[in-house]
Amino acid sequence: MRHLLPGLAFATAALNADAQNRCRPLAPELAARIERGWTHYRAAALDSASRAFRAVLRVCQQDIGALNGAAYVALGQDSLTRARRAFEGILARSSQDYDALVGLGLATLRSGDLAASRAAFVRALAVVPADSTTRSYLARIDSVEAARTAVVRPPAVRERPTQTAVAARVRNRAFEIYDGRGGWSPLWVAGINLGAALPGKHPSDFPPNDSTYERWIELFAQMNVNVIRVYTIHPPHFYEALRRWNLSHPTRPIWLIHGVWTELPPGKHEERYDDVKWHAAFQAETRRVVDVLHGSASLAARPGHAHGYYDADVSRWVLAYIIGREWEPHSVVGYAKRRPNLTRYAGRFVRVQNGNALDVWLGKALDYLIAYEMERYNAQRPVAYTNWPTLDPLTHITESTKAEETALFRARGEKRDSTVKEYDNDAIALDARRMTATAAFPAGLFASYHAYPYYPDFMVLDAGYNRASSPEGPSAYYGYLRELVEHHGDMPVLISEYGVPSSRGMAHWQPQGWNHGGHDERGQAEVNARLTRDIHASGAAGAVLFAAIDEWFKKNWLVIDFEQPAERNRLWLNPLDAEQNYGIVAMRPGNKDSAIVIDGNTSDWGARTPLYSGDTAASDDPLRLRRLTVHHDEAHVYLRLDVGRIDWSRANYLIGIDTYRRDLGDTRFPYTGAPSSAGFEFMLELRGAQRSRLLVDSPYNLYRKVGYARMYNRPFRTLPNADGRYDSLLVTSNRRRIGRNRVDYPAYTYDRGLLRHARQSETTLADWYADTLKGVIEIRLPWGMLHVMDPSSRFVLYGDSATGEVAGVVTDGFRFAVQSFDPRDGRPGERLPAVDSPLTTWTWKTWELPRWYSEIKPSFAAMQQVFADLLARQPVPTPSSGYRSGTRPPRLNEPKR
Repeated sequence: MRHLLPGLAFATAALNADAQNRCRPLAPELAARIERGWTHYRAAALDSASRAFRAVLRVCQQDIGALNGAAYVALGQDSLTRARRAFEGILARSSQDYDALVGLGLATLRSGDLAASRAAFVRALAVVPADSTTRSYLARIDSVEAARTAVVRPPAVRERPTQTAVAARVRNRAFEIYDGRGGWSPLWVAGINLGAALPGKHPSDFPPNDSTYERWIELFAQMNVNVIRVYTIHPPHFYEALRRWNLSHPTRPIWLIHGVWTELPPGKHEERYDDVKWHAAFQAETRRVVDVLHGSASLAARPGHAHGYYDADVSRWVLAYIIGREWEPHSVVGYAKRRPNLTRYAGRFVRVQNGNALDVWLGKALDYLIAYEMERYNAQRPVAYTNWPTLDPLTHITESTKAEETALFRARGEKRDSTVKEYDNDAIALDARRMTATAAFPAGLFASYHAYPYYPDFMVLDAGYNRASSPEGPSAYYGYLRELVEHHGDMPVLISEYGVPSSRGMAHWQPQGWNHGGHDERGQAEVNARLTRDIHASGAAGAVLFAAIDEWFKKNWLVIDFEQPAERNRLWLNPLDAEQNYGIVAMRPGNKDSAIVIDGNTSDWGARTPLYSGDTAASDDPLRLRRLTVHHDEAHVYLRLDVGRIDWSRANYLIGIDTYRRDLGDTRFPYTGAPSSAGFEFMLELRGAQRSRLLVDSPYNLYRKVGYARMYNRPFRTLPNADGRYDSLLVTSNRRRIGRNRVDYPAYTYDRGLLRHARQSETTLADWYADTLKGVIEIRLPWGMLHVMDPSSRFVLYGDSATGEVAGVVTDGFRFAVQSFDPRDGRPGERLPAVDSPLTTWTWKTWELPRWYSEIKPSFAAMQQVFADLLARQPVPTPSSGYRSGTRPPRLNEPKR
């Protein structure tokens, strides 16, 4: 299946060279070929796997192992009818073949034939009794049937225990778990955030019950993770998989931190936290989460939510709850203004003093959660709410609110850029220290922060933080964390999100290089490991890395306006979008066995037909253009340019790219002034390793310089011209600011169009590579750099001329023209196609289901090592079902506040 991780198969196929095999003399050779097929299958190289299995079947049509392999390949390619017939054919020969029975169950389950699927899995269970995988599929069928008929199975009725179970508690800046010997052991949280949206899926489209969760849990365990954090309720098979793992690994279980998700309250200003329906919905979700974790829930199907029958009780491994989301400051400010007298709350388990209205609302929400779990299950564990530096309780003089900054600009006779999209990062605070746990809640409270090293800007600008050093050297991030931890006293501070993405695009610059993007995968690994060590050194209670997998549906402020239609960005990977590239598991575009690699090795281009061919005879003339070939996948456009000989001192190359309508764009090449029969929106300059770049025709540039700022260049339209003038792709990642200290902080701008010359084996950010011996140049350009807003529907930028708003149109395809020239005098060389030849339109098929495969990034090994090192500094606790009051004399002193 396309989402298999390398080396982890979803079913183990038998090689079967038994008496039914007519090719016994060739059995060793056939077995080796079949094993190669399964190796390809496990690596998600389905085409290669198919060729291996077919090679065996050409020799021996009845080999069960090869037949199973070919059937599973068909299943992985979503050819459900073909797969079903293949599995039924195998079972006609060998009715007890477990792999074929499971395969038939999967094929029929996906096609919606639940009766046939159930029958197949029941037969498989008879072959391998008590098999947990088959049982999980049968449970999945129960859930689907219940959702179809709108009949919800009643949840399991559990008698409330008479003794209180405390699964974990907080003390002295740390989490503690009961060690099973009458004491408590500290647990430093080495965690991973799990978002589960596979490519092409919405965040609410969870993985099917096909062992994906099992593979991920095993992967996290190998990475030395001791905590998984989830934001919302997952399908029943996630909790079943976690329970199975922990029961089979009792000395090193994986704990769970669970969220209670919500969007902001309804309304124009999103500040109505007292809205009756919204508040009731949040409390209902709170109850559902608690019931799910105790294995006592049956959830009907709801749009955007997981559903099914939850009977896997994982509560003994639930370390904590973190409720809510990153709250927007405008919403917090608005609610505080709406309810200025709401400053305190005295609940049974949580009290709030000297807070603002949302402090109180959050205290009530936590009290409600604790009370529900106590009343129904007589259990408790530490609780917190989601916070982030934008709403931290510290004061940052380098930050000013929108109103403050507007006034400061006005005093200087300047006008603030009204298009800035940003929060008031220091306008109001949420402070967990305003809450205290009562004696009835010994599990205790902690503070949870999503804290990244590059944002808000005070992380970058604050002089005190920039003077800070961790044990490993200068670290503004460490300086911030130390102040945050010290502010909270004995209350534990958990950094529940952190990390950097391995994206080509950079959304925010950080002076130590810990930027929001712009890292290759090795650099991502190094930074993530360093951040983890700095978190540990700061005294924080743990670190939960963001994130498990790359998720294509995510959006980032720097590119979000140009990813349209917005709901389709899940269908393609944008290397410019930092948010899509945080995972320790990469979700690669295309097919692994047919991927183009930027490395000078042209074998992966196969027999692809060139778009243009010139004089292909051998030649040492650097100006000679032999051919241009174009390819694409779900992330990039690939170009291969074959020339006579590469000598940058004698020949440079220009590739004009027309992305929409021949009559629009610039009809002249730069340097040479040579005309073109079609207008170009983009110009690719290949001028050597350090001077190559992509340029955009001036009217079509996304930004224009206005004073100190780069602002949108409305109306985002390509216009006809013959200027031969192209702009750099400059973007501003950090805008100009004036702090409360009246210091002017300049903007940070970089050129997105600069191309990195390297092999992909050297850096995953390689844009192009020139093989001087072969005279071959390979280039890959992210779709977004060509103003493609959605490649899956061929939707390109073409703004609304009346309103100036971002808009798009469907293009019929791209047109390319290549011009060589002598850089010494600008003398034109050859042209592809010839000057008097029309430009050929290159187009591509649209898609509704993306192709993709997964690979482990270097962050896995880096985090595996750093977690092992940090966890080795504390004793490894022996888990139990948790302390229950009455089993020993409790020592439940309240934590200091």
